[in-house]
Amino acid sequence: MILGFNEAFIPAIIAGTKVHTIREGARWQVGAVAQFCARAQQPDRYEFWAPRPILSIQHIELTSSELCVDGRLLGEAELATLARADGFATAAELLAFFADKPLPFVGQLLHWTGLRY
Repeated sequence: MILGFNEAFIPAIIAGTKVHTIREGARWQVGAVAQFCARAQQPDRYEFWAPRPILSIQHIELTSSELCVDGRLLGEAELATLARADGFATAAELLAFFADKPLPFVGQLLHWTGLRY
């Protein structure tokens, strides 16, 4: 399955500092092989990293100021850790990234490493 990314996230994915991604809905399944693509909806789409299986999925709910993973509200420190592992410098940047989406945002946290929350 194609897993599209903003090109700004590519260096962090390749460096191993972005180790998961948040996606709306519930279409992904554990074991699905993700094709890491940039410009996913464009004719010049390209893969920037070798395909990897999705090892686990956690349910995520996001409001303008809070984030729950598998029904558990993350504290400030854990939210900051999740934000960094998702390619953002701060929790505020992560929350701002989703500010234009209808809230609460409900989706999946897709893991291609062993990290869990």
